[in-house]
Amino acid sequence: MIIVDDDAATAEMYRLGLEAAGYSVVVAPDAEGLFRAIDRATPDIIVLDWQLPGMRGDEILQHIRIDHRTRALPVFMLSNHLGDQDGAIDRVFLAGALAWLEKAKTPPSLLAERVTEALGPEAGS
Repeated sequence: MIIVDDDAATAEMYRLGLEAAGYSVVVAPDAEGLFRAIDRATPDIIVLDWQLPGMRGDEILQHIRIDHRTRALPVFMLSNHLGDQDGAIDRVFLAGALAWLEKAKTPPSLLAERVTEALGPEAGS
């Protein structure tokens, strides 16, 4: 799994929570870091923030969908950006995101539950 978030403390909190649930997690701070991580190993799921340096989450998701290695990967948006602004949530769902989760309402344990639902119980612990 790859978590893409430019807030290091937030990314670390989710990484620790997901690892405690049995997931292997790589953290990338931006699109460039995500694409480098994908070049090393294709993840089973991507958790993507909306507000990132250089590219928004929907733009990154479009690149994910173009790449044959990641075209069908489950992607969760995890952001405090209000998804109903400027049609943001519509764009990510049209690009195949599974969910738009609000960070303020999604502790790591809930994210782990949602990942398990998406990947199946054999994926985690």
